[in-house]
Amino acid sequence: MVCGGIELGESAKRVRQEGKSFTICCLYVQTRAELRADRAKPNGEPKEGRTFRVGIESLGQKSIMATKKTEEQEWELHTEKQIQAAFRLYDKDNKGTVSEDEVQYIMRYLNVYPTEVAMVNLIKQEMQDDEPTTYVTYDRLKTVMLRLLKTKEWEPDAEDILIQAFKTLDTDNLGYIEWDKIKDILTTKGEAPFRNAEIDAFQRVAVDMETGRVYYEDYVAAAVEGD
Repeated sequence: MVCGGIELGESAKRVRQEGKSFTICCLYVQTRAELRADRAKPNGEPKEGRTFRVGIESLGQKSIMATKKTEEQEWELHTEKQIQAAFRLYDKDNKGTVSEDEVQYIMRYLNVYPTEVAMVNLIKQEMQDDEPTTYVTYDRLKTVMLRLLKTKEWEPDAEDILIQAFKTLDTDNLGYIEWDKIKDILTTKGEAPFRNAEIDAFQRVAVDMETGRVYYEDYVAAAVEGD
């Protein structure tokens, strides 16, 4: 049977016999005409195929974006807990503020090591209120720390750079440095000398207790691996 110049199958013939030939014929011709028009286009892909493919790609992109958003949310939640824990170590009275002098220690605790100039700028320009103050609130510190940890702007130096830094103290190339020498540097040099608690923590992991020396290549390897 021919309908609109297109031969219909047996099922279509039966439908026509039931008095529905006009509707079925029009749908059939319309669909075939659209398919022919699509095949004539340069990409040769039917409209239905393109729509399906685009739909799948769209779903895939949305899935990737949703996964990425979830991962970012989880990272931010986890990092906020770390920042809060570090902050509480110095907020002894639970006032929600710490002294500006203590910010440097919180940063080091979180493995962020800005230069001394950058530290001053971060505190004065981003962490403190417009009014002069010697304190930093948790909310302001958290905002800055989240950014620094996300961008990894002030991450610890790579292993080879750390070793070279130790070697500047090891002028005789012995492979170790006496603990007293390192302790003196950590407690007296720079604008952010280490506190006693930090000195003790460093000594526990870096110093060979039998010799009182820091075998810096072993220490750096362990420290980098621990990160």
